[in-house]
Amino acid sequence: MVIRLILETFSPDELTTRRLGAVLGRWLRAGDVVTVQGPLGAGKTRFIQGLAQGLGVRDPVQSPSFVLIQAYPLPDGGRFYHVDLYRLAEPGEAWALGIWDLFEEPAVIAIEWPERAAGLIPEPYLRVTLSPLGDSGRRVRIEAIGEFPPERLEALLARLKEQVETG
Repeated sequence: MVIRLILETFSPDELTTRRLGAVLGRWLRAGDVVTVQGPLGAGKTRFIQGLAQGLGVRDPVQSPSFVLIQAYPLPDGGRFYHVDLYRLAEPGEAWALGIWDLFEEPAVIAIEWPERAAGLIPEPYLRVTLSPLGDSGRRVRIEAIGEFPPERLEALLARLKEQVETG
């Protein structure tokens, strides 16, 4: 497993967290997987709402904690899947849920609580870690897991740095 740090930054509020997600969403394409991890209240759903916005999702995006997987149509005819594994106890439950089938589709997939599907998420994927710092701020760390084309990662880094610098 190759891990490459793309960006580590501070997000002072939910709006900034969502904007970072939107920048990433505009970079994503069919077949990409993003895992978003952090404790309860870290901003995972806000980040994923930004991803959806960047992808062009028009429907409201809420955490699918009770249905576990929510599908949204994309403007190009593809799909965006928001997966929330919080209620699962172990990876076997994610397998039984049919998560593997999602990876076979040409879709963009965002997974909250990915540690509950340990060993089931195929590389390459992006891992976003949100760590709360104080009342509303959080550290945002974005890493590439596995082999991505270097030019894609360089383009992503440039977009994210521009967002961080311009706010």
